[in-house]
Amino acid sequence: MKRIISVIIAFCVATGSLQAQGCSDAGVCTIHSFKNNTQHPSADKNKNEVVIGFSFGKGERSVSDYSQYLEYTRSITENTSVTGKIVFSEINGELANTGGPGDIFLSVNHAFDTKRKWRKSFVAGLKITFNKADIVKEGIHLPMPYQTSLGTTDLVSGINFANKSFGATLALQQPLKPANGNMFLPELYPAVPLANRYLPTYKFSRKADVLLRLSYSFDLNKKFSVRPGLLSIYHVANDSYLDAGKMRREIARSAGLTVNGNMFANYRLTKSSSFELSLGAPFVIRTNRPDGLTRSFVTSLEYTFSF
Repeated sequence: MKRIISVIIAFCVATGSLQAQGCSDAGVCTIHSFKNNTQHPSADKNKNEVVIGFSFGKGERSVSDYSQYLEYTRSITENTSVTGKIVFSEINGELANTGGPGDIFLSVNHAFDTKRKWRKSFVAGLKITFNKADIVKEGIHLPMPYQTSLGTTDLVSGINFANKSFGATLALQQPLKPANGNMFLPELYPAVPLANRYLPTYKFSRKADVLLRLSYSFDLNKKFSVRPGLLSIYHVANDSYLDAGKMRREIARSAGLTVNGNMFANYRLTKSSSFELSLGAPFVIRTNRPDGLTRSFVTSLEYTFSF
């Protein structure tokens, strides 16, 4: 127990000076089956699971992101389930305060080789946006850190491998129509000096992410377990935007690797309900993150019940 507490404290200290891609925004790493990659598909015999959660993240220039989400998973067969998740966000920062629905996530999980040493499951889904990342406040087309969504519909797919308490996930998040409806160019707002502190994202085109997650679950007693892990996200190419002359420009050094550490602490209230507290902080970051996913830390608390 002392070792676990020490790790959690180390996470908290690290958040004071680092920034990284917050996985709560892009979406692929919070999909039910990718997040819980050590869970045996038949561990819970109940057919329905509901998750109610709240998360908080600190972004660039002290932008605060508060999100609430509701998730429902339905088991179709012993090895196949479908999950739907809806997210609402409130964002507070120096340019504006915004809020509203963000995305809907729909996914299908199918487990196979469940009796073998290495259990496997395949996941496929969609991230469907509620908006085009085009929120305007007081005449300013806001940059991406103030948007409640990336503004794109994305294809998500991946595979989980699990052996006893160890889990590994390899996944891809690919925008189907990369360019969103954002219209932010800092030079359009000479009377707003703070605007120059954000990257231009007019008709922002975001490239794909490849995710690798490694997790290990420790059962400390019958009710309490912890799951530390590493989450690597590789942004495959530089993002781009349209300049004032409608020429598409790459955003230099927006491709690259982000590595986050994660810690999940789960407390089981009954056989069908539990609380989970999680914390994520960065170890490695991309140089430029125009998508607004910069986070110095992300923490969340959720309640799960099944029936």
